[in-house]
This record gives sequence, C-alpha cells and structure tokens, in this order.
Amino acid sequence: MIVVLAAPAVSAFAQTQTFSIPAQPLDDALTRFGASTGFQLLYDASLALGRRSTAVEGVMEPRQALMRLLDGTGLSARFTSRGAVVIYATSASTAVALKPITAVAAPLVGRRDDGAMRAYADRARLHVAEAVRRDPELTRSDAVVRLRLRVDAEGRVSDVALQEGAGDAAWDARFLALVSGLRFEVPPPELTQSLRMEFRVSRGR
Repeated sequence: MIVVLAAPAVSAFAQTQTFSIPAQPLDDALTRFGASTGFQLLYDASLALGRRSTAVEGVMEPRQALMRLLDGTGLSARFTSRGAVVIYATSASTAVALKPITAVAAPLVGRRDDGAMRAYADRARLHVAEAVRRDPELTRSDAVVRLRLRVDAEGRVSDVALQEGAGDAAWDARFLALVSGLRFEVPPPELTQSLRMEFRVSRGR
C-alpha cells in the first residue's frame, strides 16, 4: 500500500519552523511530520513496518528535520520539484531498491489535465515500481515496458495489458502477474479510464 500525506508548495522546503517530534514508530512520526509541515509524503507502507524514528527537536528547515527523523532507519527522502517527498529504502538489508528502476513519462489519464487524477496516477506508478524493485527476477535484466492498467472502485486491478512488452515472454508474464496481484489505493471517482505507464528497468551495476 502506498501512503500519501499532505501537499505543500515547493517554497516551503526552505522555511524554518519549530519541530517537537519524539522518537516513535516511524509511520506515526511521518504522519506527524506531514501534518505539521503540509508536505506530500509518498512511500510504501511496508517500509515503515518495524522501524522507529529519531527524535526531532528545535527550529530547522523541514528538509533537515525529515533527514534527522529518518536517521538510522535505513530510509532516505528525495524532494521533488513538484513539492512532494518520496521516501525510499537505502539500506542493503532491505529487499526494496536492490536494483534501479526508473518510471518515466507521465501517465495519460482521460483527456483532461486533472491534477487529482494525475497525482493518483503518479502514486500508482510508484507502487508498481516499488513492487518490481522487490522482485529479483524482474530486475535481473534490462527491460522497457509500456503498461495499460485499470483499477476498480476498491483499488483492485480489473484489467491490465502490455502495450509494449520487454521482448521476453517469461519476463512479460511475470510482470503482468505481479501487477495483477497488486492492491492500489481507492481511485478518485472521476477516474474512469485506464492508466498508461512506461517503465525502464536497469540491472544494478
């Protein structure tokens, strides 16, 4: 499950504020950080399981506070130009991010440039990318794949198809099986069309 919290302006990255977040289960700490800063935090809920945050006290920029909060968790954060923060695993002890994968090209959702639908598509794409990262068979070789995905009102995959496969029938079948078994967050009610995504998978070198 992908967790999404809040949504700030990019300029807020550099604004100092007072933080008082005690050490606690990481998921609770991230929720508190998101509530106090208004930042949009994107991460797989499984990353927070069993992890505890470091206490954050004092006046500082949100970027500095989040880095301190994540210290010792094996996780890191990437601040995007669109005012969001992606939290990902950096520790070699975790199964996530063992091999690099890049999700490119904004998904096409309907015919309107609807911010809510595009935000949902971005989170869905991140969810697929993280699932692929955790599969050593799918990250064993380079691949480029284009996907069409439809999610029902409860977040289950109702239809999925490759618009362009990787050229390896076994890889394509495994990829489709993986995506078909994923559970996504409930989509916006106005999302009536399929999501279209492109993924570039590269071997770790």
